[in-house]
Amino acid sequence: MPHVSRHTPVRKVSDKIFERLAEGVTTKGTTSERRAFFNDMLTPTERIMLSKRFAVIYMLTKGYSFSAIQETLRISPSTVARIWDAIQKGKYAEITRRVNGRGEQKSALVEWFADLLPPISLTKEQYAERMRRLKL
Repeated sequence: MPHVSRHTPVRKVSDKIFERLAEGVTTKGTTSERRAFFNDMLTPTERIMLSKRFAVIYMLTKGYSFSAIQETLRISPSTVARIWDAIQKGKYAEITRRVNGRGEQKSALVEWFADLLPPISLTKEQYAERMRRLKL
C-alpha cells in the first residue's frame, strides 16, 4: 500500500507540483519517454493498481458485468463494487467521458484498451485466442 507522509506541503505548493506532474505525463516527450517516466516514478505495485483501476472504470462504463470484470482483471467483488459506487457518485467523470467520447474526445489509449478487453459475447477460449493473436 502506498505510504503518504503526514507532513504535506501547503495546498498551493501541492497543487503546483501536481500541475507540473500532469503536464509532464500528458504532453511531454515520446511514448517511450512517458513510459520510462512512469517506470521511474511508480513502483510495480502502483502501476498495477492504477492500470487495474482504469480497466475497471472502462469496463463498467462499457457495460461489462461485475463477474466478467472480476474474472478478467482478477480482482475482488468489493473492488468492483467500490469503483461502481464511486462512478455513480460522479467520481471518475473525466475518464468515463473520454471512454464514451467520439472522434477527438476518444483518446488513443481508450481505443487501444478496447482491443485488449474481451467483447461481452466472447468465450474464455475465444478471448485467449485473441490475446495470442495480439501477442499478449
